Amino acid sequence: MIIPGLFGLFTLASDGARAIQTKARIEDASEIAVLAIAAHNDDNDDSQGVGSGSQVNRKIATDYLEAYLHDTTEISQLKIHKYNCDQIPECVDGLKRGEARFFQYEVEASSKHTSWFPGNDAIEGFGDTFTSKGAAVARKYQSEAVDIIFVADYSGSMQDGWRGGSNRKYVDLRNIIKEVTDELQKFNDLNNTDDNTVGMAAFNYYTKTKPTNWNSSRCYMTQMVNKNGRFNANRTVRDIFVEKNSNYCVSHSDYSRFQDLPLTDNYNQFNSNVSQFYPHHGTASFQGMIRGAQMLKKGKNPRRLLIVLSDGLDGDPNRHQQLVNAGMCSKIVNTLSADKTSDGHAMKAKLAVVGFDYDVNKNRALQQCVGAENVYKAQNTDDILNKILELITEEIGHLN
Repeated sequence: MIIPGLFGLFTLASDGARAIQTKARIEDASEIAVLAIAAHNDDNDDSQGVGSGSQVNRKIATDYLEAYLHDTTEISQLKIHKYNCDQIPECVDGLKRGEARFFQYEVEASSKHTSWFPGNDAIEGFGDTFTSKGAAVARKYQSEAVDIIFVADYSGSMQDGWRGGSNRKYVDLRNIIKEVTDELQKFNDLNNTDDNTVGMAAFNYYTKTKPTNWNSSRCYMTQMVNKNGRFNANRTVRDIFVEKNSNYCVSHSDYSRFQDLPLTDNYNQFNSNVSQFYPHHGTASFQGMIRGAQMLKKGKNPRRLLIVLSDGLDGDPNRHQQLVNAGMCSKIVNTLSADKTSDGHAMKAKLAVVGFDYDVNKNRALQQCVGAENVYKAQNTDDILNKILELITEEIGHLN
């Protein structure tokens, strides 16, 4: 008489313990998945309805959930959210108090499992299946100080208006950079050690470095021209960190107004200089990248970030492709990452592209240069701002 009762208790205890363990596993899987998604930094555009998340993030989450829940029969109700600071009341309130900005990522999911002992009319059980649910939240902050070079497009098309803003593109870009430096200043004010620094390698078809005998607005320091003015991709890449003589320049009919701005933590002076810049002429982003890399190498912080901000294709895509094929981009990253900080810590460099008002994926050379995962298309000014801040923000933590 006792045996059926004991067996019923055994089945409930077995499946009950399994259900508790499964609950712990799905919670662990959700936490690991949300950290991986935050680190990957995908745009997370919904792919299967509101809250579904992007295909990339769904694949990341599903892989972790299936690895942790090896006996699951179904992963369902997978929701992935990514929130900017202005969508999080706690973050907005924190900014008013001078606290750091953060981005928030959320993952939630359910899993269905077949019961070992479903039960019957004589013995209680869990039924044919049972379901577990898990959820996790990660917040992403800025950690170490960073040196940032904006490789900014000042070609003629930047004078145009665009669908994503209310001003001409170069004016919106100027305002966005101002907002970025405002956020960096908050970090600098809170940080007791190294400060973030920013600089700019503006470009159209050339970059401009002010020579010591600067006497004309039409004098340019071009980075890609080799001896006798002949272009050689391999030689350019070999000498990519060899800066041109300060008195070397070429002349061209061009009414743009900009010049290199070295790394600085004096954001007021930096933004004052940027406010005087004016676009004109053609587009050669590789010129800006080469010059930007030279400038970024002078930084002292453990993280180095080169961000290309452009609105169109290069005027000479073949030359850009030759440089990429010759290893320009890998040499930039490897050289910038090979340096050490003053206290002996390794430096980490990253290249990224934020394109606005055009499909950046059509620029194959630029995409190959930085990697498809580091190319971002912005639809409006908020998109540009948030993508830049996400690139700056690297620390992941505060699991809830």
